Amino acid sequence: MSAKVIAFGEALIDMLARPQASGPVNFVAHPGGAPANVAVGIAKLGGNVSFLGQVGRDMFGDSLVTTMAGFGVDTSQLVQTADAHTALAFVSLDAEGERSFAFYRDRSADLLYRSDQCPESVLEGAAIFHCCSNTLTEPGIRETHLVLMERARKAGCMVSFDVNYRHNLWPQGEDAREPIWQAMAASDLVKISREELEALYGRDEELPRRLLEAGVGLLLITDGGEPLEAHWFGGSLELVPPATKVVDSTAAGDSFVAGLLLRLSQEAPGREALASWLADPRQVEAGLRFASRCGALTVSRYGAFEALPLAAELDEPGAG
Repeated sequence: MSAKVIAFGEALIDMLARPQASGPVNFVAHPGGAPANVAVGIAKLGGNVSFLGQVGRDMFGDSLVTTMAGFGVDTSQLVQTADAHTALAFVSLDAEGERSFAFYRDRSADLLYRSDQCPESVLEGAAIFHCCSNTLTEPGIRETHLVLMERARKAGCMVSFDVNYRHNLWPQGEDAREPIWQAMAASDLVKISREELEALYGRDEELPRRLLEAGVGLLLITDGGEPLEAHWFGGSLELVPPATKVVDSTAAGDSFVAGLLLRLSQEAPGREALASWLADPRQVEAGLRFASRCGALTVSRYGAFEALPLAAELDEPGAG
């Protein structure tokens, strides 16, 4: 039985490039957004998850609400507004399936969501609250993000934060390091990629220790197909992800997070349970292996929501 997970933040449309042999590039609309991907990933794995945030009352917002609900996400707290459009992200892929982004997110609906739109009752009974740094990029949504994180912790939720740093979402000249550090230090679970860590903080060998001392319970440093690092007080491990052919890296990290949060919602629901879960390294390794299998399966196919695995696929012999 899975306890409830709440994913907060941006739900947007990925306009994914489909290069042609000749002529212009075609873009195909795929519902996405990092926390929305996590919510759908958990739902497709059979978990209990709701999405908190805001989209436009437009064709793209309608698509996101309908599609997420169709996968089993509770969208009762996904607000639609006529005052702003749903955000768009144009995504192109290189020969290795790695992405580059162009965002159309100026005063988009997700950035205008405020904490007073979230009823106090929403966080009651939830085990995990998940978010990422794309809701830190402007002062209004940053305040909302930090207020909701604090409310979640007071409600007993385990707060999960995926850095998911996109430099071109931040205003030119603004230093993202301090807001992201503040959010990491307010979290129980932090995921950051090696590339993000070095872009933000350089080769800071002391960062794991400093984050653990700041109160983070579990720090995960991913590195594509290279070994991922897990750090917690009293332990650490390295784990090599499953080998796979990368077709499209879209939602790979979100799929990893979805798999891990599903396991935590089943085995360690809430802040207080995390320490006991971490006290069993075999359980930690099993959870990270499951999460890594989710990510590996996702990168082997195109898209975001549609690329996220179903529970049955991970049960198949040789899956992941």
